[in-house]
Amino acid sequence: MFATYAGGSWIDAVFDEIALEGLEGTTLPYLWSLLSIRLYAGNPLPDKLHQQIWQLLLRSTEEVNFFILPEARPLMPVYKRFNDQDVECEMPVVPESSPFLRLPFAPVQDGPIRGNCMDYKTRHRINVDELEALSAAEATQQYQQKLVIVASQELRTKALKPANMLLPRELTVQHYVFLESVGRSRHNGETTRGPWSLTNYFTDPSLIFYLRNWLLKQQFVVGQIYAERHNGRSLTSTLVMLPRFFRIYKNHTQRIMEKFYAEIKASPFQYIPSCEILERMPDLSSSRLKKLLISHNFRKIFETALVQPPCPASSSSSSKPHPKGRKMSVVRLRNPNMEFDDLNQQDLTEEREDKAPDELLSQRHAYVNMPIELESLRAIKHFGTRGMSTLELCHYVAVNFQIARSIIKFLMRKKRIKSYTETVGKSRIARFVAVGTEAEAIFREKEEQLEKSVLQLQCQDELNVPLNVDIVINDLPNIKTNVRAMDFSRKAFKGTDKETPQHVARKMLIVRQIDKTCIIHSIDLARSIMEAEKNVGAREKICRKSMFRLLERMQHARILNVYEVTLKYEERMRLYRLVTHPKIDLQHEQLEREVLRLKNNFHLITEERQSRPAQLMLGKGRREQMERKKLRIDSQRKDKSKPSAPKLLVASTLHEFLYYLACEQQRDQQPLQMNEELLRQWQHTEPSLMAREYLEEWQATESEVLPYTQEISWRTFIPPLPSYDKPTGWLYFMDALERMPLSLMLRIFRIEREVADKLRPQLQHPVRQHYLLAQLQLQNLIPRISLQQRYLGMLRLLNNMGLLQVSERQLGRDALQRWVYFNRHTCLLDTTTSSGHNYRRINPELNYERLTYEFTSREQIADYWAKLQHVCIYTKLGFLKHKERKVVSRKEKRPQPLSFVRLAAFDEAAQLDDGSVPGDQQGAAGLCSSLFAHQFRHWSWVKRNSVPAPRSTATNARKAASIPLRKRLSLIRLKPVPRLSKTRGANSTDTRKRKNGPRDDIDRDALRNMRTLRVTWSAAEDRILKMGRAIYLFIDAPLPALALYNVGIICRDVIRRYLNINNKTTQACVRRLQFLIRMKRDQPDVRNWIYMMQTQPEFNVIYNERFLSQLKLEYPVRSDQVEALLIHFVIILERLHRMIINEDFVYRQFLLPDNLEDYRSRFRECVAPNGEQDSLLYANPTTETELQITVVSGVQHSILCSAKDKTLFNLQAFEIYKHFSEDVLNAAFNKARADSLLVALKRRNIQHVNRQISGPGHLLSSKYKYKLVCQKYGYLLYDAYYAFERRFHESLGLTSLDLPSPNFAQLLLLGEWVANNWLSLNLQLPVNILNVDTTSMPTKTAESSSDRILDHYSSIFDNAPQTEYSKRLESVCSGRPASRVRFHPANLTYRLKNSIYNQLNKLPMRSMHFFCALDALGQSVNISCARLEHGECPFSCIMHSGNYLNAVERIIHEHRAILRQLVADALPQVALQLQLDSSISSSTTLTVSTGNLLILVEQLESYWRQQQQPQELKDLGKRLADSTLNKKTDWHSLCSALLSYEAGKEETGDRPQDYEPSLNKEERARAQDVFVVHLPTIHIQQLEHPQLQAREDELRKAVLDKVAKASFWRYTDNSFATLLPTLQDLNYDSKAIQHVKDILEHIQQHPLGVEGVSLRRSFPLGKFLLEALQQLEAHDLIKRVGVASYMYVHRVHMRNWVVHTFHIKRLERERVQNVVSASPATLPEVVGQKRQLADQRSDLQPSSNKKLKLDPEQQQSSGEDTDSDEALLQCARRSKRVKKAETKVKTEIKADLEATRDVIAMRPQPWIRVNASLNRRVLDRWLGALLSECITRNGCIVHNLFLRFPHLLPVDIMLLLELLFDLGCVQLVELELPTVHLESSYDDDFQEKPVTILYDPNYTYVKVQTDAIRRLTNFIGLKKYTSEFI
Repeated sequence: MFATYAGGSWIDAVFDEIALEGLEGTTLPYLWSLLSIRLYAGNPLPDKLHQQIWQLLLRSTEEVNFFILPEARPLMPVYKRFNDQDVECEMPVVPESSPFLRLPFAPVQDGPIRGNCMDYKTRHRINVDELEALSAAEATQQYQQKLVIVASQELRTKALKPANMLLPRELTVQHYVFLESVGRSRHNGETTRGPWSLTNYFTDPSLIFYLRNWLLKQQFVVGQIYAERHNGRSLTSTLVMLPRFFRIYKNHTQRIMEKFYAEIKASPFQYIPSCEILERMPDLSSSRLKKLLISHNFRKIFETALVQPPCPASSSSSSKPHPKGRKMSVVRLRNPNMEFDDLNQQDLTEEREDKAPDELLSQRHAYVNMPIELESLRAIKHFGTRGMSTLELCHYVAVNFQIARSIIKFLMRKKRIKSYTETVGKSRIARFVAVGTEAEAIFREKEEQLEKSVLQLQCQDELNVPLNVDIVINDLPNIKTNVRAMDFSRKAFKGTDKETPQHVARKMLIVRQIDKTCIIHSIDLARSIMEAEKNVGAREKICRKSMFRLLERMQHARILNVYEVTLKYEERMRLYRLVTHPKIDLQHEQLEREVLRLKNNFHLITEERQSRPAQLMLGKGRREQMERKKLRIDSQRKDKSKPSAPKLLVASTLHEFLYYLACEQQRDQQPLQMNEELLRQWQHTEPSLMAREYLEEWQATESEVLPYTQEISWRTFIPPLPSYDKPTGWLYFMDALERMPLSLMLRIFRIEREVADKLRPQLQHPVRQHYLLAQLQLQNLIPRISLQQRYLGMLRLLNNMGLLQVSERQLGRDALQRWVYFNRHTCLLDTTTSSGHNYRRINPELNYERLTYEFTSREQIADYWAKLQHVCIYTKLGFLKHKERKVVSRKEKRPQPLSFVRLAAFDEAAQLDDGSVPGDQQGAAGLCSSLFAHQFRHWSWVKRNSVPAPRSTATNARKAASIPLRKRLSLIRLKPVPRLSKTRGANSTDTRKRKNGPRDDIDRDALRNMRTLRVTWSAAEDRILKMGRAIYLFIDAPLPALALYNVGIICRDVIRRYLNINNKTTQACVRRLQFLIRMKRDQPDVRNWIYMMQTQPEFNVIYNERFLSQLKLEYPVRSDQVEALLIHFVIILERLHRMIINEDFVYRQFLLPDNLEDYRSRFRECVAPNGEQDSLLYANPTTETELQITVVSGVQHSILCSAKDKTLFNLQAFEIYKHFSEDVLNAAFNKARADSLLVALKRRNIQHVNRQISGPGHLLSSKYKYKLVCQKYGYLLYDAYYAFERRFHESLGLTSLDLPSPNFAQLLLLGEWVANNWLSLNLQLPVNILNVDTTSMPTKTAESSSDRILDHYSSIFDNAPQTEYSKRLESVCSGRPASRVRFHPANLTYRLKNSIYNQLNKLPMRSMHFFCALDALGQSVNISCARLEHGECPFSCIMHSGNYLNAVERIIHEHRAILRQLVADALPQVALQLQLDSSISSSTTLTVSTGNLLILVEQLESYWRQQQQPQELKDLGKRLADSTLNKKTDWHSLCSALLSYEAGKEETGDRPQDYEPSLNKEERARAQDVFVVHLPTIHIQQLEHPQLQAREDELRKAVLDKVAKASFWRYTDNSFATLLPTLQDLNYDSKAIQHVKDILEHIQQHPLGVEGVSLRRSFPLGKFLLEALQQLEAHDLIKRVGVASYMYVHRVHMRNWVVHTFHIKRLERERVQNVVSASPATLPEVVGQKRQLADQRSDLQPSSNKKLKLDPEQQQSSGEDTDSDEALLQCARRSKRVKKAETKVKTEIKADLEATRDVIAMRPQPWIRVNASLNRRVLDRWLGALLSECITRNGCIVHNLFLRFPHLLPVDIMLLLELLFDLGCVQLVELELPTVHLESSYDDDFQEKPVTILYDPNYTYVKVQTDAIRRLTNFIGLKKYTSEFI
């Protein structure tokens, strides 16, 4: 039974059940089911009770109504949610169909009637009179599911709401329908997600979320997290129920945790061992246990720990516990005192500190029978002075918030309570106290004090004016200003206007800030309030609205004024809010000054933003302009960071400028009059000044610019500073910056090239370059950020040097707005005498000369900086290896920026000017060491920059052909430095000739743009210079008229204008032109161009032999003649350039491409350098050059794959490469490097390569080898497979075999043969399995044993080359996990190194203490038995050091004489008997000497051997023999070997390496027993013995012939006419013959070939197309070639696809090698001759078999490839026939070669050598790798294989797949698209069909056959080579 409103009455229970069904009502059958569960616990109700309930309903006409439905309602059984629980998944599962009756959503709002009812309008009410005549059984039988009983609205509302709560007024019909559906579900509840959830009523999840949260907040419903399973996925939702029906549905984790709790509490030790959890909880699996133990909810309650196991009861209590014993893992409670009820409370979040205490949240204070008003008043009185808020009251008395608010209003009207406001964080909480209590009196007193504080809030009468009022701030009229009193237009505040203590405190703080500064920004005011509250401990921050509320009230009370200042400049606007003193009005001086300051700041910020690149370009063409600028930036390589300016050199300029303003210039200096006399005086300094023209221009536009000095310099136009009311020496730095001239600015800053071009007229003018920036309207020449950073850095530097003093920042946020004091006194230290290698600090132990300075003239300023530079440069500092090394973080490693060290007051500056230097004075010249004044980069514009070498990536390798290499150390010249002429001697007047400097401004600009000492020249620049050279020779003018210098100027300007290269000077162009002439690089282009100009009418009509004479007649003046000749020179250059490129307009190289094709042809796509790209490295050629590059790459690939051959192919490679241009060879080589095909062989490794004539310069890369080596099916697998298969084929009568331990290859063979029903397998288990636990053997045991079997045991695993299989041996000695023993039979023959130190390494630890005793000679030692029992050394043990072998080497070197005596048995012997009995706990003290050394060591070793004997186990658990117990270490032989050992010979290889002898058969068998004993065996019974040898031989020959056919090509004179008879014999009709002819003609039209897929599209002939291609290819009319896909090329175009090579015999090759080595410069020409057509058909048929090309003698000598040294020596040995005919070699070699050598045309492939022979080791390895990949990825597409093996051409991979297909290893299929018709569906299966030779790799799949490995191994057969090509 469950809690209901029935109160134990069955009558109320009946009405409650009907009311819970809602407005839909319930039928009689369903009502009986509900009442049977409620009243009789599920049993049927008796008929008598049925009749009584029926009569009750008929009499209760006010409570219930009867309705007849238009259609019968289906009867559903009563739903129980517990039945959804699934035993397997241990979660509830969502039923497939709705388990209960879910009626449609039909909300009803009819007056007071609410609910959900679909038949509300269609059902009709039935009168009770009609039903009185019927009994309960009759009514049920008659009406069934059509009669519904509906409770009244009052009953339905009462059933849904809690007893002590009312329904709120804002309850909508959606809320009611939600609540009604939840009530109808009773204990089952309603879920918010799922197919049978509330989504049937409310489709919008957000609406469900809102309704649920609202009802939860009002406490009408309760919820819990509910997880269930739906369609295999977990579905988590909220289960919503009425509070009276609440029931916890525990999930599986909660039930398990309860079981854990019960088991732990029942355990006597309060924990459960981890190993017993699964036994105690059988429904918990191992995997779920692991997840549960690490889950968050579990670990909140439980924890895992390691504890000692409990002692058994039989053990005595006096036994000591073992601290080092084994511990066990247990699970226990984190809180042992936790109650069971607290398990479900752990999910609740902890209460926050700012919430009410638990007492307020508890509902145990609620009274059911007490009036709510009285109960609330008692609660408020209970809390006394603290009071209660409305929320706390509703929790305390258990009512909702609306009722609590109504109660508060009622008590306030009755004046029973009173409210007060309290601030908590950012919220104001209204609390209530009872009237007439002590709390009311306290509250009234606080309120009166608060009102008094508010009345005292007033600002001071006098304004606190800031100190910087004497600074003049210029007005900016272009910025519009609007100042007005602030209008606080905000919404009406609904809350109370009472002042809280926090409000009053904030107001007092605002008043103090205004008294401190009469004007303050609202942002700064808010910041000061937050800082003050933070200091008190408050965490909240004042918000903008709260700030405005305070200011509004204070302004209304006339405590302060608030103004809004709006600034508008162009299109930008900014708003400021100023809080001022009440006496400051709109016309006040301080407000106007503040507005001027804001205008200046706003102007600077706006100008800075507008100077940004994003703001420069606006409008429609902004995107195009940005793209052009990006291209220009990329061309100029702006990505390189600009080097910093020399800070000390720049600081000297600023220091000189400030000295002039502060000390030298008079404050009352008047400007001079600008007249001709002053200008003539300036002309003495600047002769280029045009006095009259300048004076006219000055009078017209520049009359406001007035001079102040008689001399012309940067000081000329600087006006004096204004007068300050500060002590002498102070100046305002912003005033100084306004007086900065342009010429001085360029000495400090470096401007961009575009700006320099705009300023060129001013910079070139002798007077205007000294104008002020304000006079030139260049205030924004330098960006504001750069200006501030540079000047601020210089100020800090001069301040740290003791040359300036600065004040605090005065105005705004600009750090430059401060006062500066110029110090007159300073000093230096002459640190050039500092000695030692220091990093940045001088030697503090030396005394240095002190130099003092007093600045009274500009000459003293210059002397100071010159001396400072000299001392700093020549101070010996900067040694990085002496840098202080500290382990600090990355942030601390960064150099800290300088800061001002002296922020002086105005009156203290003169006293601080005493010549002292701040800092540690440990740097150069006595400055601070943090300035790094000794570095050259701080004193010169010429920077030495270390450029790091670029990383070798694929992208860099592609660019290697076009970008030349650069030096690592490059000079970056920022400014041209004038070079001074140096005299040869002190008294010599002869000076060196000065080199030609810059000619004009263009040369000066080029020097500025030079970033390296020597510029680089591109091919386009060289072409322009060569054209200038050709025109120079064509005109042939005399030298005075047309000099080479004039040609250089023209070429320089053309390069600058059209190539956009701005770093070439005139002299550089002339030098380059002379270099091209001297190196003869202008041939033959210059000659051809001259001939073109002489023969073309466009030139010879005008520029003939009469041209110069006519030019002299027209221009009699020499200067005019030269200028006209230069104009004609430019015209000829333009015509020649247009004629060269065959265009009528300017060459497009310097313009952007017009279309996409032009762009692709001009630019190359950039590839990201991050790792490997999933793209092909090869593509079908589009040009002949690309095809040649691909062919050369194939030749390189073939040569690299033949590197392991004993034959060199230098002759063939030379003959192949000489037919290609150098550009093609370079491009192919660069592509191979970029694609990681090859790597260069380092010089130091060449000697290790075993070659005859010369080692290879390149090898295959590691990436290439990685693709072949890293396979899941290794290549050695095929060898093992083939060897095991031969055992069946070669062993006659062998039908069964037992395999004790099969390897992977044998298992694959068993799998393939079993799949083909050739074998039957049976597993035979041994009778006894002997186990080994290798982990139980101590480490010392393996080292102490002298048995070599166990030495091999440890060395096998350390040096195992490869693991064939693994065997797990279970351990019986201990409970630890068994070790995994790896065994390889070849490891048993591993040779152990046998040097003396290897023998020392095998000695046990006890023997090594001999060296400890030897090291302790002459020392007194204490030998204690207790220490010896633990194995401790009584001496200073060397085994504790990091490398004990070094200690042994040291001891041997120090005691070499004693060891020699020991070896010679010359050491004295002294009797010694140690008491080493463990029963005697005494110790012995003795002195180690040469007499007792050996006896002491032997006795200690014997003692330790006896102690360690029980622990030394080996060889399957047997104990060591007793003979080893008394065996002593032979120190005589060991010391003799140590004395004769020399480590240097071992490293250099002078001494041969010693090895231990290998194990004999007996020892090897014993070692095998160590690893594997009585293994299980697999019994193999052969069912069928396949005999396919003859067919496999034929298949092998057919595959090799196909390889030869795909590679070789035969030149013929065949044509379609010769093919026509063959087609007619095959019964081809005329139409078919025409198709074949069309196909042939179509292929002939494409010189580079036609793709096969394109042919299939062009000729959709199906199988006939394949037949036609086969006939054409068989007749040698076309050839199948390609790179990325198969292509067909006509025979007339085959030359570009093949290379011509030859085969040479061994004797001839040796003869040629001798000639080459004797005279490498006279290499004989290797040229073959074509035979006749008949000979080619009969004799020159290329084949991969060497028997067709070599005679038997040659085949016997060179047919087998070996790598042994003997074979190489034999190959290099000369034959006797060569020695006899050595004198006639040079005369006969050429004839013999040409007579016996035939040309072979072949396509280069990796498995075809360049001598046209087949390289089986490459072919076999690639076939194996490809098959391994296909097996691993069965069903992959062919294109994925291209990506997997990118170094192989795609067509080569396709050929390998064809070979595997011919061998029967794989099958190539594609999906056949079904025919689509009206009855087609998406479920139609795609059919597979075999592909043709013209297939698409993207849609072709590879399927592997079941016996693929067997077929491939049969093809490979018995290898004739011993090593692989990689």
